Amino acid sequence: MLYKKIICFFIAAAVCAAASGCAKEGSDSTIPAEMTAVEAEASVNDGKSLQFSCESGFYSDDIKLEITGASGTKIYYTTDGSVPDETALLYTEPLVLKNKTSEPNVLSAQTGTSAGGDYIPRKNVKKANVIRAVAFFDDGSKSEIINGTFWIGIDREKEYGGVPVISLMTDMDNLYDYEKGIYILGKTYDEWKSEQDGHYEAWEAVGNYSCKGKEWERPVSVEFIPADGSDGFSQDMGFRIMGAASRSATQKSFRVTAREEYGKKSLEYELIPDNARSDGTGNVEKYKSFVLRNGGNDCDFAKVRDPFFQKLVSDRRFDTMASRPCVVYLNGEYWGMYTLAEDYSDNYIENNYGIDNKNVVIVKKGEIEEGNDEDIELYNELYDFIVSNDMTDNANYEKVCGMLDIGSFVDCCALNFYIYNEDSIFEGNNWQMWRVRTPDDSSEYADGKWRMLIYDTDFSSGIYSEGNNFKTDNISKVLNGSAQKNDDSDEVLREPAEMFRALYKNPDFKQELVTALCDMRNINFESYHALSVLSDMADVYMALVPDTFKRFGPDWVADQRSIEDYYSGRINELAAFIDGRYERFPEIMQKAMELGDIANVNISVSDSVAGTVLLNGNAIDMTGDFRGKYFTDYTVKVTAVPAEGKTFAGWEYSGCELSDASSAAAEVSFSGDFTIKAVFE
Repeated sequence: MLYKKIICFFIAAAVCAAASGCAKEGSDSTIPAEMTAVEAEASVNDGKSLQFSCESGFYSDDIKLEITGASGTKIYYTTDGSVPDETALLYTEPLVLKNKTSEPNVLSAQTGTSAGGDYIPRKNVKKANVIRAVAFFDDGSKSEIINGTFWIGIDREKEYGGVPVISLMTDMDNLYDYEKGIYILGKTYDEWKSEQDGHYEAWEAVGNYSCKGKEWERPVSVEFIPADGSDGFSQDMGFRIMGAASRSATQKSFRVTAREEYGKKSLEYELIPDNARSDGTGNVEKYKSFVLRNGGNDCDFAKVRDPFFQKLVSDRRFDTMASRPCVVYLNGEYWGMYTLAEDYSDNYIENNYGIDNKNVVIVKKGEIEEGNDEDIELYNELYDFIVSNDMTDNANYEKVCGMLDIGSFVDCCALNFYIYNEDSIFEGNNWQMWRVRTPDDSSEYADGKWRMLIYDTDFSSGIYSEGNNFKTDNISKVLNGSAQKNDDSDEVLREPAEMFRALYKNPDFKQELVTALCDMRNINFESYHALSVLSDMADVYMALVPDTFKRFGPDWVADQRSIEDYYSGRINELAAFIDGRYERFPEIMQKAMELGDIANVNISVSDSVAGTVLLNGNAIDMTGDFRGKYFTDYTVKVTAVPAEGKTFAGWEYSGCELSDASSAAAEVSFSGDFTIKAVFE
């Protein structure tokens, strides 16, 4: 791996390292004691390889960087992120690398990156030295390109804490060329604008950065540098702009993809620590692609909404994107804080479920995202059956249960209701679902049922109303809605909201939804728990976001007297929504869904060490009494789970009836408040 200690490779290796000054922050040496000088020399002079005398990373003082390869070669290098060739700088002596922050901004000074106007940072941004090198042999052959990123005089711990830093290196033209640059308005915008005859918002404008597909992917070299000194990775990949309206932001999101044409067809690295596979068989150790997300609709606000919500509901019956914050440098210039997240694709399904990606179908907003064009008929079949048949007929509903994972669909709807997502599945936007094309026995999830993929939850939780819409009923308008038609024809769009309304007529589906909404409120979004998670995440983001606003604006944020205070205010607005929604949501449900009385539920255990309780199949916090609110219309299910060496002795309860008081799994009926305790011995 690139980030194992890299060595000087002549007989006097130790002397070379000392002279080059290659001791990183927190490191005493760059030469492994167990490697001899002869081994060091042999590791380099293998015919075609190049090596740097220092590894990528952060250094307190200037360093001398040597580039060494086999004898008889000419070494060329670049310092601007571009691919080196025989027109690049010829290497003749060690490079002295210094702090580059005082040098003029290059990428950060580019204009034409947003239809909303240019934002140019007021000061020089932090910079790293990016070195890319290649060796040419007398026979015309060449070595592989090696890449390095070196931060001089930047205190990593002070600036970036415990988050990884990612260095992206690519030719300038890939970003800013008028015709092919993916980061600018460019030719696409000029052609689009010439056809407009009215006012448009910046996010509606179409530029180069709006273009999608493989043809708008560009090669990029990626270096990933963990904060703890462990091995990162260096890999050539492809990247493109991603997102919807947020493409118009000055700080844009990237999708980064491994392909064989760039070198390796996958990234074999635990990119997100403790990211459990969706099938529960271990952690994800291989990625086809990942996302560097600017925050979407939350880009200019708290930036944390989507990763926060996805973290809170990661145990629900749909897929969520695991994520972590990171800092990005682009061609050596500081490019701000991003959220590094998983990326849904057929390869995501394969890596999370062990299902052949060639058998995966993903539909996104009514169109095939992964699979064959004709696979859309699988979705159409589901939609047409649901909306064309009586869902109160149990036979019809049972058939739907064989086509659609009801729990996954219900949880998706429940989440969007609870967080008041105004750009969700109910508006025909930001929804994805997947299934296998041909069912087989490779996995319990290869059964041919459609399942939901959660993403882009930012336009929610009062983002544009200072968090004050927590008391708003957003359920009734969905229940009372009607099918939407195509603007250009009388064709009824196959929107999932119409499937929802048809299914809602079935009493079993309604019960499932009410229970899911209560569970989500009482467990996932329990106020103290949710606010604690938000506080922990905000602490990390708070240390990174202000510099991002200073780099990218917008002006109305960058000009704040205190960006830290501005950001704290945005976090507090999100917290106010979370707290207020928790208090008001049961009454919203009661009125909109015409439910009965609200009951206060208290669940406890005789000894939290001796066992726990599952509520409707969900793990709940049993370090103290669990308290929640449920409706008297429906039962709840409790399951006592004794710890190893303990046994379940029975239930103690009042204000309710149990289907079987002697069983560890019981169904609870109630007409008002009740308490129940699991006794272990």
